[in-house]
Amino acid sequence: MSRRPAPSSSSSDQPDPKKTKTESFDIASIRAQIAARKAQVEAQVSSRPSNSPHPPSLPSKPIQTNNVLSKSIIPTSNTTSGGNKSTGGLDPSIAEKIAAAKRRIEEMNAKMSNPYLGGVKPIEQKPQATGGLHPLLMESTTSAIGGKAGAGAIGEGVIGGGEEKNEKKALRDRYKTMAPKYTSVRANASISSSSNIPRPNPVIPVLNPYATKTDTLAPEEEKAVIRKSKKLQFSQAGRYVKQGEALRSEIKMDELRQRIAEASKKAGLDSEFDTLERSLKRAPPPDVEWWDQAILPEGATYEDIDSALEWITTSNESLVTHLVQHPIPIPAPGEKKQPERGLMLTKREQKKMRRQRRQAELEDKRDRQKMGLLPPDPPKVRLANLMKVLTSAAIQDPTKVEAKVRKEVAMRALKHQKDNESRKLTPEQRKEKEYQKLVSKERTGLYCAVFKIKYLTNGRHKFKVRETAKTDLLSGVCIFGPSYAIVLVEGVDKSIKHYKRMMLHRIDWTEQARPLGDEGEDEDEDGGKMGGGQEDPDSLADNKCELIWEGEVPERTFRIFRARHAESDSKAKEWLTPKWEGMWDVAKRLVWSGEDV
Repeated sequence: MSRRPAPSSSSSDQPDPKKTKTESFDIASIRAQIAARKAQVEAQVSSRPSNSPHPPSLPSKPIQTNNVLSKSIIPTSNTTSGGNKSTGGLDPSIAEKIAAAKRRIEEMNAKMSNPYLGGVKPIEQKPQATGGLHPLLMESTTSAIGGKAGAGAIGEGVIGGGEEKNEKKALRDRYKTMAPKYTSVRANASISSSSNIPRPNPVIPVLNPYATKTDTLAPEEEKAVIRKSKKLQFSQAGRYVKQGEALRSEIKMDELRQRIAEASKKAGLDSEFDTLERSLKRAPPPDVEWWDQAILPEGATYEDIDSALEWITTSNESLVTHLVQHPIPIPAPGEKKQPERGLMLTKREQKKMRRQRRQAELEDKRDRQKMGLLPPDPPKVRLANLMKVLTSAAIQDPTKVEAKVRKEVAMRALKHQKDNESRKLTPEQRKEKEYQKLVSKERTGLYCAVFKIKYLTNGRHKFKVRETAKTDLLSGVCIFGPSYAIVLVEGVDKSIKHYKRMMLHRIDWTEQARPLGDEGEDEDEDGGKMGGGQEDPDSLADNKCELIWEGEVPERTFRIFRARHAESDSKAKEWLTPKWEGMWDVAKRLVWSGEDV
């Protein structure tokens, strides 16, 4: 700064204007003006309504420091109004500047006291984001902002300091440190800003809203969905019948396609069908899958899922209801528990058990008669005890009493016979019982026996072979060949034993046939004569029947017993089936007992 020049000797005689200016001020008048101004400001503040809006960042009263400073330095309008009294020795230009500065100060005070009266917006202090900047940078930034505000305020209040302050402000802005642009600083700033965001209070779910103590629910709690009442609706006649017919027709079409595919595979046309299927254009996927079509309403797609869900929960035609379907319990495929079989007793033990049971029943009946629960039985009178039972009555009219006793004896005998007949099985029931008994024995095992007969030409022999097999429930075949005959039977052990005894012991194979003519010839099921493959021998003295093979088999090969004649070995093996065709060769190689090879 340039140093002020020293005053010359010539100017020492003239009075100093600054000293004159200072000396012209009246200290008492200035204090009186300051007190009057202070009282005026307090009156304005007290007369203002209490609910007048104030900006939160500015005080309700004007800045007292600047006002006092200006009043202490610059005279008020009262002092300047009397021009000669208070400004007797001031330059007019200086007085005008003082008046202009005073007006600006008054306007500024008025705007700061009520910022809504003026057009200029009040100065608002913006909060600084201290989370993202370094503390040293925050001080520099705050000092810069404060320095700017202070410079403006003092510059307006003190005359002549604006240029110097502007130069300092420009120099400070030029060398001001910039805020860093690092990612970590920005992230910290974003975290601090996000932490100040208010969060909604979490709503605690209520398990049972009806069990709460308050009458009304909280507004945050969700209310239960009210189910709409269902109306009574009846299905149209024939609706389910049509659905069943459509389902049955679809099943029939599927079965037909399957049969066509199987037939084409057997015929070797499956490759052609595959080529045809590949050439055909596949249909696009349906709008609604078949498993959802029954649940969704008619015409609905997956796009209408919201309305479909409402229809499912409220409609009477929906398959989803509040009812619970309990399927019929099906027993497991395991074997049922068989009842325990009773103890097997001998004949003597069975008689003893029957006697004891009957005795217990008789005693029970007598006890009931003694207590009066049952009427007593009439006396059983016979001719032997006639006189003992009917003493006086027998003496008075013995003929009448004897006839009565004989009649009672006959009635008791007749009743006994009727009871026996009622307990006896009918022929059909007896056969059914025997059949069930044989069928039950088949579960224990099946046996087979093969016999070779030299000559089977006698009609009586043929009848016994055929009918005994049917009676014993044996299945098999009797083949008449050119040289011999074979009988193969299958059945339970007991039937095979009975049939074997008949074939080997009971039938006399050397018995000659009786001459019965044409009527005595038996015919087989094919219309031919039984044993037509063999010629009648002159004599049956050397006729024989021997057992070729006997053993256990897993299952039956033939359903019934039948007779067939074979003119060749191949035909005989065909009737024996591939399972037993080897028996024909065994019988052919068999050497009769008692004959030399």
